[in-house]
Amino acid sequence: MVNWTDPNVISKCGNILGRINFICLGLYMWEYARSWQIEFALICRHIPPRWPLLPYITGRILLLTSMIMICWLNSSTAQSTDCHSAFLAFSFAANAAIGCSSLNLMLRPFVIWRTFRWVRIFLVLATVGHWIFLLRVMIAFSVMRVNGNCGFMVIDHTDMTTIFVYTMGYDILALALTIIGLRNTPSSNAMWKMLRKQGITYVLITCLANIIPTVVASLNLNAVMNVAFAVPASIISTIASSRIVITFLDLQSSASSEEASSRDVPLTTMLTLPTASSMDAQYLV
Repeated sequence: MVNWTDPNVISKCGNILGRINFICLGLYMWEYARSWQIEFALICRHIPPRWPLLPYITGRILLLTSMIMICWLNSSTAQSTDCHSAFLAFSFAANAAIGCSSLNLMLRPFVIWRTFRWVRIFLVLATVGHWIFLLRVMIAFSVMRVNGNCGFMVIDHTDMTTIFVYTMGYDILALALTIIGLRNTPSSNAMWKMLRKQGITYVLITCLANIIPTVVASLNLNAVMNVAFAVPASIISTIASSRIVITFLDLQSSASSEEASSRDVPLTTMLTLPTASSMDAQYLV
């Protein structure tokens, strides 16, 4: 039987956690490099800036920043750093990335239910509640040094469990309201079909990703294990969330391309054409 509170065990867990963080950084840098077409299209003005893209861009940048920071904090070069301030910046970036990841999905029902004020108020309150829990985790922590380095954050296991459970419930709520809101939409609309499929896939992936850290944090094995799977879960959620946005834009671009061909419109303008299927979609992405 492993004694999880043994200092040697905690030290080994900390070393493993450091390696996991470096692996996650490499994975996300690879994913970011192969999926930066939206940022490139915005810079080159191939697609117009739209406010629903803000959580997508912000979440990706913040997660990449937080991953670089946590790997740097686990290295020997950070020995003279103010660890608490550095972890505060990391915590803000990482938790804000989680919030943006979920917000990518919540924007869909917010737009779909735009004629129902009480539903939108409920969604706003649910979003505010999510960010309140994220904010609590951002600031309610201490730092445990390991071998002179900044080591890792010590967060109450109840707070960790709460944020994972709330995030799963928040994502499921967004999916349920999206499906309910789309019931009266013609089933032949390819974009709405994609939203249903992608939404279900995203929620399943994020729930599976969050179940492991939820269970481990609730067991309260030790301070390291309470946060060990938080970074992988946030990366999986952000990647899945980003894929929804990319897939939706690809589908919208294809629809615009078809209309451009039928009208003999130059392909350089196809991304900005108001197609019939994108009249509502322009509010979503």
